[in-house]
Amino acid sequence: MTSNSGESRSIQSQSSAQQRISNLHGQAQHARRGWRPWMLFLVCSLFYFYEFFARVAPGVLQPELMRVTGSSQGEFGLAMGMYFLAYAPSQLLVGRLLDRFGVRAVVAPAALVVALGCLLFASTNNVVVLGLGRLMQGLGSSVAYLGVIYLAMIWFPPKRHGMVPGLTVAMGTLGASFAQYPLLILTKSWGWRIPLLVCTGAGLIIALMLWKLLPKRPNWFVELMREDGFDPKSPQPLASLIKEIMRDRNIWCLSLAAAGLYLPISVIGDLWGVTFLHIHSGLSTGLSSLLTTLIFIGFAAGGIATGHLSDRLKRRKILFITGAILSSVIAVAIALTNSAPLWLTAMLMIALGLTTGSQLLAFVMTADVAKRHNRAVKLAFVNFVVMVLPVFIQPAVGFLAQVGVAKSLVPSPGQELQGYGLVVVLMFISTGLSLCVKDTKPRKEKFVMAH
Repeated sequence: MTSNSGESRSIQSQSSAQQRISNLHGQAQHARRGWRPWMLFLVCSLFYFYEFFARVAPGVLQPELMRVTGSSQGEFGLAMGMYFLAYAPSQLLVGRLLDRFGVRAVVAPAALVVALGCLLFASTNNVVVLGLGRLMQGLGSSVAYLGVIYLAMIWFPPKRHGMVPGLTVAMGTLGASFAQYPLLILTKSWGWRIPLLVCTGAGLIIALMLWKLLPKRPNWFVELMREDGFDPKSPQPLASLIKEIMRDRNIWCLSLAAAGLYLPISVIGDLWGVTFLHIHSGLSTGLSSLLTTLIFIGFAAGGIATGHLSDRLKRRKILFITGAILSSVIAVAIALTNSAPLWLTAMLMIALGLTTGSQLLAFVMTADVAKRHNRAVKLAFVNFVVMVLPVFIQPAVGFLAQVGVAKSLVPSPGQELQGYGLVVVLMFISTGLSLCVKDTKPRKEKFVMAH
C-alpha cells in the first residue's frame, strides 16, 4: 500500500513538473508573438548601429587623423588596434554579465563608454589619446553585438535564430555605411571634429533609450534556464566554464574559422579598405570609400540570406564552408584586378561581403547547442577569438605596407599588396578549419498552447 502511494505521489510530481514546464513554454511562445520582440530588437540593435559608426569612422578620417597627430601608418594602425585590444578580452566578462543580469543592465552603461571614446577622438591632436579613445570605444562596443544576439535568443523563437545575426549585422552595416561616404562629405563641409561631437551626443541619447525601453529579463526565461540545469544559488564559476570551453575542440575550430572569414570586415572594411583601393587601384578617396561600403552591404545581405536558408534547410555547416571557400577566391581576384573596370571592382567588393556573410553562422551553430544559462559566455568566446585577431592583423597590415617606405611617403601598389596578402593567406587557413567543425540544427521548440 505504501509502495503504491509513493508511486502515485511520484507520478503526480512528474505530472506537475511537466505541466509547469509546459506552461513556461506556453508563456515563451506567447511573449515571442506580435510586434514587441521586433521593437526590443530594434532598440537594442540601434546601439550596434551606433558603435559600428564609431568603429569604422577612423578608417575614413585616417588622412586627417594622421595629419594632425603626425603618425605613420604603422603607428596609426597600432592606435586603432586598441579598439580590439579592449573589445576582445572583455567578451567573456560581458557574456557572464549578460547570463547573470540580462541585457538592459549591461548595454546602457556600455553606450555611455562609447560616447566618451568619441569625445576623446574629437578633442585631441595626440595619437596616444586617440589610442585611449579607441580603447574606450572598444570596451563599450564589446557589449553591442552580444547584447543584441542574447536579447534576440530570448525574445525570438528558435526557428528565427539563424536569421538573427544577419539582421543584427544589417543594422551595423547601416552604421558603417553612414561612416563611409556620408561622413566623408560631412567632413569636407564641417571638418572632422564636428561629426564626432555629434556622435558623442547621439551616444548619450541611445544610452537613455536603452535604459528606459528595454525590460528586465523575463521570469519565464529564468525558469527555462533552470530546465537546462541552471542553479541561481550556485552558478558554475566562470573559471570552470572557461576551462570547459577551452577543452572543446569544436568551438576552437569554429571560432578560428570565423575569425579568418571575418577579416574582410575587421581589417579591410574597418580600416584599410579605403587606403588599399586608393593606392592599389588608383581610385579617388571618395570612390574607394564608396566601394568599401559595398563590403558591409554585401555582408549584411549575405548574413541574412545564409541564416534564413540554414533555418529552412536545418543545416548550417555546408553554407559556412561554401562561404569560406568563395570569399577566399574572391579576395584573391581583388588582388589580381588592380586595373579592372570600376564596375568589376564594385562587383567583387559586394561579392566579398556576400560570401563573408556566412561567417555569422558560427554564432548560430554555437547557440544551437549551448545551454540557456551559459549561451552568452560561449557566444562571447567565439566573438573573443573573432575580434582578437584584428588586434594583431590591423597593425601588421600597416607595417607590412610600410616596409621599405619612408615614414612621410605613400606605399606603392606592390607594397600595399604585401599587407593585403596577409589577409588573404589567413582567409585560406580559416577555410581549412571550417571543414573541421561539427554541423548543428536549429534548437527544437516545444509547441504548447499558452494559458
